[in-house]
Amino acid sequence: ELYTHEHIRMTSTRVAKGVSNADFVSVVCPEKNNDDVEIETFFVLIENVLLPSSEEDGKYSRKDVVLDARVGKIVQMTEAFHASTFFREYGSQRIEKIDGTEKMITPGLVNGHTHSVEHWLRGAIPPLPLEMWLFQLVFNEPRGAPGGWFKEKSWMETPAAMVAISALLCGIETLMSGSTVVMDHLFVRHIEDVEAAVTAYKALGIRCFIAPMLDDEATFKHNYCPLARDAKERLAFCKGCGCCGGLDPKTGCFRTEKSASDPKKREEMLQLWEEAVQKFHDPENGVNICIGPVTCFGATFEMLKGAADLRKKYGLCGHIHLLETRTQALQSKQFLNENGCEGSSVKLLEKTGFLDSPGTSLAHGVWLTDEECEIVRRTDATIVHNPLSNLRLGSGVAPLRRYKNNGVKVCLGADGSCSSDGQDMLEVVKIANFLPCVETAEYRDWPSPRETYLKLGCENGYHSINLGDKGGKIREGMLADVCLWDLTALALLPKTDPLGLLARGSRTQNKAAGSVLAESWVNGKRVVRAGEIVGCDVEALRKVLADAQNYVHETEGLSMEPAANHASRRAENEYRAALGLPVDNDKYVPSGPPPEPVDFSQDTTLFDSTLR
Repeated sequence: ELYTHEHIRMTSTRVAKGVSNADFVSVVCPEKNNDDVEIETFFVLIENVLLPSSEEDGKYSRKDVVLDARVGKIVQMTEAFHASTFFREYGSQRIEKIDGTEKMITPGLVNGHTHSVEHWLRGAIPPLPLEMWLFQLVFNEPRGAPGGWFKEKSWMETPAAMVAISALLCGIETLMSGSTVVMDHLFVRHIEDVEAAVTAYKALGIRCFIAPMLDDEATFKHNYCPLARDAKERLAFCKGCGCCGGLDPKTGCFRTEKSASDPKKREEMLQLWEEAVQKFHDPENGVNICIGPVTCFGATFEMLKGAADLRKKYGLCGHIHLLETRTQALQSKQFLNENGCEGSSVKLLEKTGFLDSPGTSLAHGVWLTDEECEIVRRTDATIVHNPLSNLRLGSGVAPLRRYKNNGVKVCLGADGSCSSDGQDMLEVVKIANFLPCVETAEYRDWPSPRETYLKLGCENGYHSINLGDKGGKIREGMLADVCLWDLTALALLPKTDPLGLLARGSRTQNKAAGSVLAESWVNGKRVVRAGEIVGCDVEALRKVLADAQNYVHETEGLSMEPAANHASRRAENEYRAALGLPVDNDKYVPSGPPPEPVDFSQDTTLFDSTLR
């Protein structure tokens, strides 16, 4: 009853009405009654399980693997059928024994970059580049205006429990595709939104890294759009009348400089990060708060420096979008020429100290120069490759071969479900494995399933969250974040190369076909049992989601096109002018030579990336 369509829209945790985040989550994540609690299991013994080599392609061995739920680690690995000493020491009641003969064990993947709240609009936004897509997202998600649940009042009145629901969906899809960790770059309004995500992820048992995504822009999202290279000429032509339809908040003209920041907002955002750390950061129990500025353009030098200071003070991971699109590479040249940054987003992060702390992950990183690659390598940061969203938004393809040759660590992410449009990390592994094959004719450089799955997806993934020496491998002493795959599932048959089938294959959506993921543990605690999520009633969640909102086509006045909104229409004008594309109803008549060409890397797109 708590989750009816009407109740969600009438309940606002922001103004202390209705029920709490914990109560909302408890509807679909009920705790067991005392009568149902089983005898505590100390150990899980997975006997005779197939283990792929992390060092050599196509090599496998049979092992006994023992997980200790008390310490959350892999405590013993032996040759098959040699781990029986645990039975003599602890007795069969304290040990769960699993026959691994028809199973394969892998480390958990890391979903290194996502935005859980995007689930509410997945599948809805038409083909648009990031800078145009973003406006449709922020105006039309449940908290957005005018397309949110409460129209113009949505930012204040949409309950934080909405964040909990989408985090549950994000976490379930992440877990069921073989991941044990999620990095949620979470768009939040206040501490209740953070609490909502924490509550949801704790219920599922996934190891979560929540990076509240904050900025100090004075004008909402204006610095996501580059400046037109002929903006000054256009301004002189229209004499400041605003006929060109730009983003300048005062005149309506094209901007000629980066939009202003808000020092008061900056202090509030830094305080929000610190409050989240003090209330929720609990690494021992799988909840990690990270410092997550939105971009190098939405966060000023001062804010990034404050973010770096917070990381050092509390020993936190850091996460930020970096050079996702060609326009962001252009913005670097336009906006970042102070403080010794020399037009480089990577140098900005270096100068502010954001790259100084371990556990720095940089989402996308499609448009790095070789000089910037060297800084990333030297500071031991990790690029998070999000191939699905980069293709969906036309951002380009991260040149993994060049990054590998430059010593840059790369892990994998699904990105938000409005740009990917889901959290299936096996899909991510598959496309990440295939895309480098069109980078070079030298097929000996093409990645193997082992390299993409175990190196990028697992080993580098754990490095990105500063757990590289503790997880991401099936070895004694490593974290018990592991997945057990059913080798009799239809998708893993007939018997060929098991890891190749998993990394490059598909999952037949049929009950009789069998769940590819049989079991999963995080920190030694079971999170998937017999192909089903342990911490959530998925059928109840399905009803919640079905009742929460209408289809886009059933919602009067809702459109996802840039022309449907005053701000996004003006942003599109500036965006198209910046990229040298025709601007609708453009009255500007150039009187001088065209802008100088701007060169960018030529190994990320199929078209000529030079701006002319």
